[in-house]
Amino acid sequence: MKNWPPEIEEFLKRKGVVLLIRGLPGTGKTLFSLTLLDNMKNSLYIAPKKVYDDIKRNYPWLAGDALDRLFIIDGKYEYEHSDKFGNLFFLLPESFKHALNLVEEGKINTIILDSWHTIVEELKYKVLEERERKEIYDPERFFLNLIKLADHGVNLVITKEGVQEDPLSYVADGVITLKRWIENGRIFRSMEINKLRGVEIRKSVYMFTLQDGRAKIMTSKEFEHPKGRREFEKREIRLGFEIPSMVFDGSIRFHRGNTILYDFEEYIPREYHLTALMPTIANFLKNNIKTIVLPPNDMDLNEIKYQIYLFSLERYLSHLKIIYPEKEMEDFVEVADFYTLKDLMEKVEGCVDDTDNLPLVVIGYDRLFSFLSPNEIMQFIDYMRNFIRKRGGLLIITGKVSEKTIKRFGAGVSDIYLKFKNINGDMIMYGIKPWTRSYHLSITSKDGYPKIIMEEIL
Repeated sequence: MKNWPPEIEEFLKRKGVVLLIRGLPGTGKTLFSLTLLDNMKNSLYIAPKKVYDDIKRNYPWLAGDALDRLFIIDGKYEYEHSDKFGNLFFLLPESFKHALNLVEEGKINTIILDSWHTIVEELKYKVLEERERKEIYDPERFFLNLIKLADHGVNLVITKEGVQEDPLSYVADGVITLKRWIENGRIFRSMEINKLRGVEIRKSVYMFTLQDGRAKIMTSKEFEHPKGRREFEKREIRLGFEIPSMVFDGSIRFHRGNTILYDFEEYIPREYHLTALMPTIANFLKNNIKTIVLPPNDMDLNEIKYQIYLFSLERYLSHLKIIYPEKEMEDFVEVADFYTLKDLMEKVEGCVDDTDNLPLVVIGYDRLFSFLSPNEIMQFIDYMRNFIRKRGGLLIITGKVSEKTIKRFGAGVSDIYLKFKNINGDMIMYGIKPWTRSYHLSITSKDGYPKIIMEEIL
């Protein structure tokens, strides 16, 4: 089942379960239930006429078979009498009788109701209109009769406005809460699995987005070594044009002379840190442009060699210099005295000659914390910023140290400031300078090398 957590999919494979989808207005309850209708061919959707009309008007992607499984709760529908559900069959509206006929025929097993509050209000008016059928439309009786359907093996998915505990949330076998919040103009959305009786909840909170009128669950996947290595395809770097980052080009533009700060939270997995850096490094090297890396703590020498292999960079190592505090056998490693600020500056500057245009310099400032004071680190960053501006290259500052002084300084001197956060196991990126919306990040190696997939959270 697409666009739903595996726990929900497993839960709805059972018979006679009640799933409550709750949340405040605007959290995406209707879109989630419609996505479920679209994905589950053995389900149908019952709603008040106002909701029914809104769905047909606002969600044109819902078509064909899915539209045929959309019903009005008090609409007139054909049905045949059934003994399978006993007297319960006669205590429900015609829409439900028609639905139960389909259940008996084996065509559906899940009824989706949207939304509980709207349905209850509609039923109150029907009680006044049709007093002789009060036993069908009385909200309390309807609730009891509805729950009894689960005893007959029918699955129920009910959306409800609000997050407070009530009889419905107690009776339901499963409860999920949709949340939406805004930070500095950026939208974030999450689905919290509160309970699913009989199902192991391996992940209790999922991020999601509403794209093109559809709900989509997003999961930050773990890195897997590619099954087959393929050549990393370069993009040309030319004077007078934007510099491709190879990662964030859909939302951020790099230009000559830019200083870029990648601000990673401590709990971002190493693979995400490296995959945010390596495509840019690989592209510079494959354009035969000098690339100097003072690696962050996530990038030791063994990891660097592994990344060289993954991105097929063996033929381009003459353009790479790794500034390292210890002597190593590799020709691309340049040893520097990390305790001496002057030596660091001279080593980096000495790696670039007059013929090197547009050099890339990457500074892992968290590694420097073991050797230099915060003031010395800021001096080094400022020196490299001016050096890169003169050369028309690119400076990337990256690391995972939660040192506020360095981050404030980096935010002040950077032209681009990207923030990376871990929210309940999902990796999120957004631009502070310039401002961008929030993006969910995942990682894939299906192209033969690590690659970040960005999805905008709407």
